[in-house]
Amino acid sequence: MKLNVACGGRYHDEWVNVDFHADSSHVRKVNILSGLPFDDSTFDVVYSSHFLEHLSIEQERLLMNEVLRVLKPGGIFRVVVPDLEDICREYLNVLGEFDSGKAVDKKHEWIVAELIDQLVRVDSGGQMGKLFNDIDLADYILMRTGDVIPVRKADTRRVITFDKLKNKFIYLYLKFIRFLIPKNLRDLVFVNTSIGERHQWMYDRYSMTKMLRNEGFSGVHIEEFNTSRIEEFNKYNLDTKADGTPYKGQSSLYVEAVK
Repeated sequence: MKLNVACGGRYHDEWVNVDFHADSSHVRKVNILSGLPFDDSTFDVVYSSHFLEHLSIEQERLLMNEVLRVLKPGGIFRVVVPDLEDICREYLNVLGEFDSGKAVDKKHEWIVAELIDQLVRVDSGGQMGKLFNDIDLADYILMRTGDVIPVRKADTRRVITFDKLKNKFIYLYLKFIRFLIPKNLRDLVFVNTSIGERHQWMYDRYSMTKMLRNEGFSGVHIEEFNTSRIEEFNKYNLDTKADGTPYKGQSSLYVEAVK
């Protein structure tokens, strides 16, 4: 059996998919930070993509304990996070282009935002959201993140669920509380971002390897978006698009470890 933790909208029906919100019959709604609702040694594989960076160090340890608990001995944990090393290298590359006389205004603005925006933003979308629809950056953003500028359709219909309504009321309540705080202090007390939008930590290949080993994993190995010790992993298109390109662009770190 295979478990996809905090799957969001990226899941496969041959996996057990869990997330805080469930918009599909293939996804089970679970408060992941309260523990994984599975017996010990249940899964051969646990996978999680672009979730760990949204957790504090204390929450990360809780999750790692749970992943170890539900994995079978010899089971594989594959984790994907934004790659601090890659982002820093690209930042230095952009500065190098500037030194050589190239115009890098927009690229520089994006790579700085990619590095720090989700750590510090106080409004939903932040600086990256403002830059994302810049057509001049479309190819660069696609390379970096795997995302394309969205084409909005006038007749797009959204499915309304009880969970979405409940969350909407919670956000409205928190927004009301925020306005009770003096305006010049609001951003110091509250952040006006969605739950799970901000990053709380960043990892590179050294810190991720060290963390996994400290938490009790072995056989830690850096992978690529299309390489894995998980049998037939690419057929599930979790880290790859249908055309074989990386789902999250070139700025992600892919790591596998063994229980």
